Amino acid sequence: MGKYKNGILGAFSGKIGAVIGASWRGIDYMRSLPRISNKPATEKQLAQRMKMILLRGFLLGIEEIIEICFQNYVQTSAMNGALSHNMTHSVTGTYPDMYVDFPNLIISKGDLHGTWSPSVVSNESKSIDFNWINGPFNNLRGADDQVLLVIYCPEEKGFFLLTDGGIRAAGTIRLMAPEEFWGKNVHCYISFYSKELEFASTNEYLGEVTILA
Repeated sequence: MGKYKNGILGAFSGKIGAVIGASWRGIDYMRSLPRISNKPATEKQLAQRMKMILLRGFLLGIEEIIEICFQNYVQTSAMNGALSHNMTHSVTGTYPDMYVDFPNLIISKGDLHGTWSPSVVSNESKSIDFNWINGPFNNLRGADDQVLLVIYCPEEKGFFLLTDGGIRAAGTIRLMAPEEFWGKNVHCYISFYSKELEFASTNEYLGEVTILA
């Protein structure tokens, strides 16, 4: 049941008749109830639903990074922005055989500059070394920008995050992987975040590497 408080011109919340009232980020709005259709879904509609299900469950594993670092989507939430972008750019295959396209996956998106020649290697057991070259430091490439590292293990269907492992100026960070990832392949990503500006960079995909056991 809807709650109607402020007169004929006021906002309301909940359902009144065929209209739903709600609020998002302080903006009151109304929308009509969805129409129920008896038509069978087309293959295109089924593919869109599969993309949504595939990516939503996947991205929830890194929600803490997306909520802070997926930026420049002012008309929607960070998670919905990430879903929208990745449904268009980061799913491969044809329905019903659809998969996440790891090299094109975007989990951080913003105005900070990235880095030069990033790379990953696992030369020591249980760890991955992330390396990069810094360009000239400026307002959008700060020496003290926080480095954000993300690895994903398809075999374990899980992420591991390092959000406070070092700063951009270091040029290298060693990530100690969880035991369940040892000896397995992981996809690797790097991005940067400025605590001072509250700006993020768009993540870079560094490739797939096998973590030495």
